[in-house]
Amino acid sequence: MTIEINGSSPTPPQAAGVTGNGTVPTQNEPRAKAAGTDNTGARDTVSLTSTAQHLRHIEQSLASQPVVDVHRVEATKQAIENGTYQIDPSRIASKMIDLERALSGAR
Repeated sequence: MTIEINGSSPTPPQAAGVTGNGTVPTQNEPRAKAAGTDNTGARDTVSLTSTAQHLRHIEQSLASQPVVDVHRVEATKQAIENGTYQIDPSRIASKMIDLERALSGAR
């Protein structure tokens, strides 16, 4: 079976920076207008809500915090070495139950 297609086919989308003839313009050739500009050359702007700005501030604050509390680790090591570290099985069990409840509620 033969299929004959007459007429022009739609042109495929162009990659960024590629001219109409399929070549990338050199520095001497003008490029198309910059993305985000209109015919007057004005640029698009983006403004963040106060909530987004607050979240960005919190994210930056958290990123500057160390992952491990070195002082707490050292204090725990000392307590173990000195034999003064106290294990509270009820507290451990309670925290495990709280975690399980939180995980099962998140599903």
